[in-house]
Parts: sequence; C-alpha cells; structure tokens
Amino acid sequence: MKKLVIENIGPIKKAELDLKRINVVIGPQSAGKSCILKIACFCAWAEKRVLLEQGKNGFANFDYVFENLVVFHKLDGYIHSGSLVEYQSDFVHFTCDFDSKKFDLTISDNCWEYKRGKISYIPSERNLVAAIPNWFEVKFGNTNIRNFISDWNGVRGMYNSGNMLDVLNLNVKYFFDNESSRDYVLLKDGVKLNLTNASSGLQSVIPMWAYLNFLFNEQYSAKLPSNIVSDSENDTVLFHIYEKRYKKTLMQITADEERFFGKIGRLTLPFISKEDHLECKRLYENFTSTAYSDVYLEEPEQNLFPQTQVELVQSLLKNTSRHLDGLFVATHSPYLLYAINNCMLGYMVKDKMQEEIPTDSLVNPCDVAAWELRDGTVVSLQDEDGLIRGNYFDRVMKRVMNEFSNYASYYG
Repeated sequence: MKKLVIENIGPIKKAELDLKRINVVIGPQSAGKSCILKIACFCAWAEKRVLLEQGKNGFANFDYVFENLVVFHKLDGYIHSGSLVEYQSDFVHFTCDFDSKKFDLTISDNCWEYKRGKISYIPSERNLVAAIPNWFEVKFGNTNIRNFISDWNGVRGMYNSGNMLDVLNLNVKYFFDNESSRDYVLLKDGVKLNLTNASSGLQSVIPMWAYLNFLFNEQYSAKLPSNIVSDSENDTVLFHIYEKRYKKTLMQITADEERFFGKIGRLTLPFISKEDHLECKRLYENFTSTAYSDVYLEEPEQNLFPQTQVELVQSLLKNTSRHLDGLFVATHSPYLLYAINNCMLGYMVKDKMQEEIPTDSLVNPCDVAAWELRDGTVVSLQDEDGLIRGNYFDRVMKRVMNEFSNYASYYG
C-alpha cells in the first residue's frame, strides 16, 4: 500500500490518497489534477533514488528536492506557507516540509525486497513533437516536457516502414523515416501523411501510444544496448548495496579466515560466503533491471472521440495487468470513468456471464482508486464494492439535461 498526503500546494488544500495499482483523478480545469499527478510521480521517483542510493544523498540538500519537484514539474508559484508532501510505501516514508526546507526520511527494513521500476510522466504537451516540425531545435529547460521529448526521440526509431506501429483500433499505422528524420502516419486507404499534417487526435495519441508501447513491450523484450552512463550507475548501485549490507559483516572476520570472491556486474568483490554473493547478485539485478513501469498520464483523452477514449482505456487496462505496477491518470473526461467502471463491473460478473466475453481488460475494483477534486480536496467516487457511484454520473449530466428540459418546455 502506498499513501500520499499533499497540503497547501497550488489549489490543493489537503489531499490524502491511498494509492492503488490504477489511480484516476477527475475534476474541472485548474482544480489541481495535474498538481497531484506531478507530486505522485516525484514521490515514486524519489523513492527509487533513495533506495538505489540507500540514503538521502542529494535529498539532504532541499534545493535538490525543489529542483526535481518544483522546477522539473513546472510547479513554480504553487508553493505556499504550510506546503507539505508526505509519502509512505512498503519501503520508505518521507516528508518534504517546504516551510522548514527539510526532507525527513525513513527507510524500512523491507527495502531489500525493492525491484527497480521505470518512472514515466507523459505530459499533456506531448503533441508538441507532432505539431512543431523542428521541435528538436527548440530549447527547453529541465522539465518533464524535455524529459518526454528525450524519451520520444529514443523510442520513435524503433518503428520504421518494416515495423509499423498499429495505433489502437484506428486502422492507422505510425512509422519513423530515418533518412528524412520525419514521422509518418499511414492511413487505412494507403495515404501516407507527415505526422505534422495529421489530425489533432492523431498528433496527440501517437506520441503517447508509441511511448506506452515501448513501456508495455519493447523495454522488456528488446535487448537495449549498454552504455557508459548506465554501467557507471550500476557500479554505484552495487557499491551502495555492498556498503550497506555486506561490508560491515566482512570486516568482522579475521584476516586468516577464508573469503569468497564473486563477480557481480563488472566488479569482483569479497564475501564471507557464496550464499552472500548470490544474495548480493540477486539484489543487484533487482536494483538495476527494469521489472515494471509506473506511468503518470496527463489527459489521455485529448482530442479523441469518446469511443476512441473507451478503446484507449481498455488497451491501458489490458497492458496494466501484465506490465505496470502503477497507472495514474488525470482527466477531464467522464467517458474514461465510464469505461473503467464498466471494466470493473465486468470483472465482478465475469463468472456469471453465459456468453464468452473478453476478459483481458477487466480489472478488480480492489486495484482501482478514483477521486474527484472539489474545492481543493479529493473525494472518493467509489462505493464499498469499488464501483464508481452512479450519482456522480447523474450529477455530471444533470445540469445539461435540466437545461434541455427547460428549453424543451417552450418548444412547440
């Protein structure tokens, strides 16, 4: 179980969230949805850095916290008196107190069960890479937009004319032409379009879907090349594991006692036993190999027809069950909630259904948390059985239908 508390940041007065595998927050514009999403992403990233480095390290300097939360996630102007973030998981518990500029950290004894994840924030501005032909010439600060653009640039080369990407169920394919350094869309009638000339819906969904496909599939199946940076970081991770867990024990034995030398990664290290070497090797692999993804997805419905939004949700849930440890969505769209609710209800009745139904996108309500933002606080949208309350959908449509009824009463 993961718990996130946010106080006095942006429009958020106080929000307490028990995070699950699938999390959704909905509300009007400027209510604080993206604020919650960005803070949750930062906390997952901070947990990862703390565990890989086995201590505060950079977080001991609060400027490091400010740079990686406020600057990176573009929350400048959101910090007020009393601003605070608290995060707790099975592995860590930390508090970022902006008044005192302190990062208080506790690492649990369970930390050695941690497995490394890929933390990915997909911003609403993702269509920049499609709408601006020369986006690679634009200079961005160190923000989540630049980070996504960097990820996109690394991923798009995987899709070429011989390996096109199917975009949901739209009968559209995407590919990158390396010679021209252009992104193309192949429509169902065979027409090839430059992505910058495609519809706004395709410009929004293709960068998101191409990157999600990498997270769902390619990063696990493809053997990505090693590089000096990752090798060096892995050596550092091994150093932290070894220092914290094995070096002190090794120093307790006398010089005459036999040591066991074992290779891990690029290094050969002394241990008191073969068993310690094998355990350290397992921890090293857990801490350096990507075991899952945490995806923070901002407004996935952008420029998409309602039916396409439903298909997107079904595809997300299908892949979440296989490859994601966490999915957190910030949305304006009730269609996304309808789709998730249907998938939860389908899960609850699947064994009673007489006809065969596809079950790969069904989801256990116990794995879902859905909130609405109201006046700076979060309110759960779920009943005790986990389904989203019917009165939420009624309330959303009530004003529109009341207006229609009022006008209809005057219609001849």
